[in-house]
Amino acid sequence: MPDQRTSRQVIFVNFDHERARAGFARFEAACEAIRLEERHGVKLRFLGVDVTDGPALARALDRELEGSPAAIVAPSAAAVLVAMNRTRTVPIVFVTHQDPVELKLAANLAQRNSNLAGISIYLGVEAKVLELLRETAPAARRVGFIVDRDLAANPRIAQFLDDTARRHGLEWKVVPVVSIESFESDVRRAGPVDAWFVTKASALDEYRARFISVIAATRRPAIYPSQVDVDAGATMAYEAVFDDVVGAMARQLDRVLEGVNPGDIPIERPKRFTLSINVAAARRAGMRLPTELLSRADRVL
Repeated sequence: MPDQRTSRQVIFVNFDHERARAGFARFEAACEAIRLEERHGVKLRFLGVDVTDGPALARALDRELEGSPAAIVAPSAAAVLVAMNRTRTVPIVFVTHQDPVELKLAANLAQRNSNLAGISIYLGVEAKVLELLRETAPAARRVGFIVDRDLAANPRIAQFLDDTARRHGLEWKVVPVVSIESFESDVRRAGPVDAWFVTKASALDEYRARFISVIAATRRPAIYPSQVDVDAGATMAYEAVFDDVVGAMARQLDRVLEGVNPGDIPIERPKRFTLSINVAAARRAGMRLPTELLSRADRVL
């Protein structure tokens, strides 16, 4: 292993909690498998900070940049957006569940800032998700749309809501997720809904069990963005699946450290989709579960 006192550091920036540290441990293992530290003379280091607190994250990154790190690994949209505004020279390897073009990380999937390489787990699946929700809750007309506050005003999402409201006669009740502390009252303020369309939100990732329990208490059908949610007790999920995100992060970092221009490394994307259903939770919520739908599911709990 390289000497920690002399090796250049690769900074892995994420939330400072057990799950984030477990993710870093998996990333370390993936890097160890390809002898990344040994071959490039670098040392991986975890930087724990609230990545949703932009000023705090900026201060933390500025301190790290004083030491001229070899690279920054930012496994969230919030982290990479701040990081790219702090440096245009230090390579950044990012992971995001959002559209990198909409986030302005890239002009398109082939062109981006020269110090950015990364992985996008985003594929536009909103129409398919709505189709599945209407299949399991065919009478739903008032649909709660749960979205991270930073995406609530996104033009693409606004267009999707407008188009589907007209096409299907839906009344959307948009619930921007500000914090887990306010989430329950925000759901109540949405008023009565027939079903829930849940999208990626940082509060869902950080407080999954509590988040799901708030929705489950309404006893209404719901569809979630990840099979991890179904494992935690959610009703149903449809997601684009990236089979080895951690391995892909390590490979991208390896290429960057080899001297490849990050902007020349293609953004990696998912290649398949997964439908997961928690039968007991779905039935408690009043979801219709046709045999044909269950037969199409990749995972049934």
